[in-house]
Amino acid sequence: MKKITIVALVAAALSLSHSALATHKAWLMKDGGAECTFAYPLATDRMDSSGALYNSGTSERSVVCPLAVSGRWGSNGMPAFDAKRWADALSAIVYFDRRGAGTRTVSCYAAMRASDNSLFYSASVSDTGGPGVDRLDVAGSTSGGGQWAGGTGDGTRLEAHEDTVVKSLEFVCLVPGQTAILGYKAKLCQLTGDCTHGGGDPEDDTTISTSGWNYVQTSGIECSAAGTEGTVASVYRNGYGATNLGSSPVDIFCPIAPPSDDSREHNRSVTDTTVYYSDLYNTSSSNLNSCVGGATCPSCRLMWYDRDGIMQDTGALSKIAGVRKLHQGSGSELIGKELQFGVMCRTPPGLTIEGITSLVTVSDISGGI
Repeated sequence: MKKITIVALVAAALSLSHSALATHKAWLMKDGGAECTFAYPLATDRMDSSGALYNSGTSERSVVCPLAVSGRWGSNGMPAFDAKRWADALSAIVYFDRRGAGTRTVSCYAAMRASDNSLFYSASVSDTGGPGVDRLDVAGSTSGGGQWAGGTGDGTRLEAHEDTVVKSLEFVCLVPGQTAILGYKAKLCQLTGDCTHGGGDPEDDTTISTSGWNYVQTSGIECSAAGTEGTVASVYRNGYGATNLGSSPVDIFCPIAPPSDDSREHNRSVTDTTVYYSDLYNTSSSNLNSCVGGATCPSCRLMWYDRDGIMQDTGALSKIAGVRKLHQGSGSELIGKELQFGVMCRTPPGLTIEGITSLVTVSDISGGI
C-alpha cells in the first residue's frame, strides 16, 4: 500500500576500479515515520505537525512500518554489482520519540516475507524510559557482523533465513500513548556475509556528495492528514492524489523516500523540490502568482526531523508562474543525516496535492565508503 518512489544510484559507478568494488558492502535504506500505519486505524488518526506517525492516545497501539527494499543497484558493466535481494543486515534501527510525562515501553520486531510466501521473524526488542528521542536496534553489529535480534521460537527464524529472496520486510512495533515513530532504516548486505567492515570503519560518512544527485518522486496518494488543522475525514485519497473535500484548510504531509546510500549514511542535500497540485473547482485564483500569500493555493514547505527529533523546514515554497506548481527555488538545502523528510502543505478546500518530485544527493560509490 506504500511507496510509489523511483530510486536509483548513479550510473557513473560503471567506471569504478576493482579496488572500489571491494569496499561496497551494503545498501542503507531509509523511510520516515509517515510511511508507517496503525495496524487498526481510527478515523481520528493523523500524522503529527511534522509528519511523524503519532499515537496521541493513552493506550498502546500496534504500528507497521514497511521498508522500501529498493534502490539496490546492479549492472551488466564492469565491475558489476549483483543486486542481492535478501534480508542479511548489518543494522536495522527504529527511531521514536516519547512525549509527555511518564515512563513507557516501546518494542519492535522485524517481519520478512520470502519469495515462497514463508514468514520469518526476529525477536522483539524493547526500551523503557521517560520522554525524549531514542532508538531500538532490531539488528546490530556484533564481533562477527550484523545479527537480527534473536530469541526463542519464531524470534530465531529471520537470522536463519535471511539469505532467501525477500518479498517484503517491515518493522512491527507496539507504541505507547503520546509516542511517535520518527523514522527507521536497515543496512542490507550486498557482497559479503553480514557485510563485515574493517576495524574502526564508522557507520556514517560525514561528507556531502557533490557528484551524485537523483530525482525521487512521491504520488499524492502517499500523503496523509497531519497536524491539527482541519478535519482528518475531509482528506480524500484516490488516483489523482490527496484532496481536501472539507470546508476549511487542512494540513497534508507527503513523505519522500531518499535514494539508498552505499554502505554509509551521508549528509544529504535536497534541491529542486516541486509540488504539483490541481483545483477541484477550477477557480482561477488558485493559479495566480499571489495564491500562496492569498491562501487560495497550497502553502508548502520541505520539512524533516533530524536525529535529535527536532523538526526543521525550509520556509514556504514559491509559486511557479502560469502553472499549478510550487518550487523550492534556487540553491540546495542541507538536511543532514535525517530521520525522515517530506513536504507539508496547508491545503485550501477543493485543492488536490497530486505529487512531489525532488532532487537529492546520493553517497558516492567510489568515495566515503
